[in-house]
Formats: sequence, structure tokens, C-alpha cells
Amino acid sequence: MDIAIYQIDPEKDRDSVIFSDYEQMADRRGTEKVDAAIYGKVFEGTVEENGLEGIYQAFNCGRPEGFRGRSMSVSDVVEVRDQDSGSPSFYYCDTIGFRKTDFEPEKAAEMKSPTIRVVLCEPGQTARIAEIGTELEDLQNAVGGYIETYYPFSEDVCIVCNDEGKLNGMSPCRAIFGEEREVVDIIFGPFFICGCSTPEFGSLTEEQLERYCDMFRYPERYYRAGGAILAEPYVPARESVR
Repeated sequence: MDIAIYQIDPEKDRDSVIFSDYEQMADRRGTEKVDAAIYGKVFEGTVEENGLEGIYQAFNCGRPEGFRGRSMSVSDVVEVRDQDSGSPSFYYCDTIGFRKTDFEPEKAAEMKSPTIRVVLCEPGQTARIAEIGTELEDLQNAVGGYIETYYPFSEDVCIVCNDEGKLNGMSPCRAIFGEEREVVDIIFGPFFICGCSTPEFGSLTEEQLERYCDMFRYPERYYRAGGAILAEPYVPARESVR
């Protein structure tokens, strides 16, 4: 199926219709006409799914390649193009199923990939607050390869690191400590710390950005003493001359 998916841009949603079912949308807008001007296109391409429910499952539970939006939900609009004529039909994602609707795609904008604010740690560098995209390619670029998640914290925050950092020659970056300040793991290669309270990676709060930046601020040197691995923070040469 050749499709496109449109989602509401919260900054343009004057009537607060995002995530509203069709009747709620019509009631809040005073018309059943869907306002395409508040939407952005977040996907366009060919999918293997043969029905709207299959599309919903694919884009609600996963992130197909090229998808730039949040998990598919109520108020999204799906454009389905006829395989023979190429003419489009539009369907509003309702609480149950989809409702065919009129839609003016030329009024919708191209939605940019969302970004998240994270704490980025790199070998030999001080930790810093960074803004990165949420596309898989963006996440992989941030860590220099395939991503792996690590959950050493008691809150909904995780580390995203290189899946092969310990195997592909990357330099050690930061240690993870246990309750007695013993080294329980060392992360090799760059990594970032982000929110994980939902199935998708999210931004840290301002308080978390500051706290985790302080926690992982300085790079470390590692050595053995008494059968244990110890981590010694140091100030990078570039910072020492500031």
C-alpha cells in the first residue's frame, strides 16, 4: 500500500483536538471538517500492511523506517492511494477504527523529526547537555554504532550506548558504580542518558539534566588495586587551560 500519515502539530492546535476522537474534534471545532493546516506529514512510502488496522499496529507499536512521528494514535490521518489510479482517500483515526474524511494534504507541513535533550558523555571529554534527533540513524550516530539500552538507575532514566563498544576497540568512557561506590561496569564509547518513561526515548527534565551532567561530568582513568577496578576522574587537558 502507498500511504502517508499526518499528525497534529501541538503548536498549531488552537482548538485542543490532538488525541480527540472524531466527534470530540467536530464539537471543539464547530465543524466536521478536519483542519489539515494544523497537521504535519510524518511518513510517506509503501508498506506491506493491507489494511488500516495493520497500519495502525505497525506505526503504533513500532517505528518503521522513515517514520518521523510519535506512536500512531487517535486524531492521526492516514492517506491511502489507489494502486491503479493513484487517487487518495483519507481516514481519521478514531477511538475505534477509522472514519473516512475530507482532507487537504497541500495545507499540511512536512513534520521535522522530534529531538530530545540528553546528557552526552564521550571518552576523554566532559559530559554535556545535547539535543539529538529520535530517528534510529540519529541515535546510532550519537553512540557511533548499533544502540543498546542500560538501566542502572532507580528512576525512569536509561543509558543508551554502543552495543559493541567493548568489542570494537572503543575507549572506556565512564564507570557505573554500585551502592558501595564499587565499579560494577564500565561503558566503552560515547553514550547518552535520556528519559524512558514511555516506549520512546524522551528528554530529561531540567533537574535531571543538571544532576546527571554533574554525576558523569569528568572522564576517568581506570586501574587495578587489591583485586578491584578503580576509577579516577580527571579534568581534560583542554579544560585545564581555560
